[in-house]
Amino acid sequence: MSNIIEVKNLVFGYEEDRVLNNVSLEVNPGEILLIEGENGAGKTTLLKCMTGLLNNGKSIFVNGKEVYKNRYLLKQNSFVMSEDFLYDYMTTDENILFFQKIFKEDEEFICKVNRYLADFDVEKYKDTLIKNLSQGTRSKVYLAIMLSKKHKLLILDEPYTALDLKTQKKLVNITQSYIQSKDKAVVMVTHIKEFKRLATRIIKIEKEG
Repeated sequence: MSNIIEVKNLVFGYEEDRVLNNVSLEVNPGEILLIEGENGAGKTTLLKCMTGLLNNGKSIFVNGKEVYKNRYLLKQNSFVMSEDFLYDYMTTDENILFFQKIFKEDEEFICKVNRYLADFDVEKYKDTLIKNLSQGTRSKVYLAIMLSKKHKLLILDEPYTALDLKTQKKLVNITQSYIQSKDKAVVMVTHIKEFKRLATRIIKIEKEG
C-alpha cells in the first residue's frame, strides 16, 4: 500500500534563518511516527509544513501529487496543535457547527464530537462561551472537534500539556488504535513518555547551524 504522506527534500526558513534543510520522510498506514529533536530544531515547523500552514505545501506529496498544486489533498489531515483555534465569543456548540461547515462534514461529525465531549466529561459546557472555559476544558473541546474530522493522517503537536491525566490516558488509547489501521497514521511531537512509547518509528531532526 502506498504511503499516506511524503516529504521530499524540504527546505524552509524564516527570512535568512534556515530551519529545515533537505528533510525527507514518509508516513505509512498503521504507523505512529514520533519526531524528535532539540528545541529550535524545527519540529513544529515541519508539522506546519506537512499541513500546508507554512510553505504552501511545497515538497509535500500525497498520493504522489504535490500539495502545492493540489491543495484539496490537505483535507486528509487533522492537525491538533498545542494552541487551539476555537472562537472565544462563540459557544462550544456554535464552534462545532462552525467547524462542521469549514470542514464540509456531514451530521456524523456532530455525533462524533458529542461522543467525545461526553467521553471527556465536558458535554455540560455545550452552551458556554469558549472564553469562559478553563484551558483544560477548551483543549478537550478542540480535541473532540479535530478527532471527529474525517482524516487519514492525525498530526499531534504537544496537545497534551493542558489535559488532565484521565484524558491523557484516553488519548493514549485513541492514538494506539491507529496501529491497527490499514489507511490511517499518526505523526506526533511530544515530551511525555507515555506517548513516546506508542511510537512505531522515530525520526530525529537536527538543529541547523
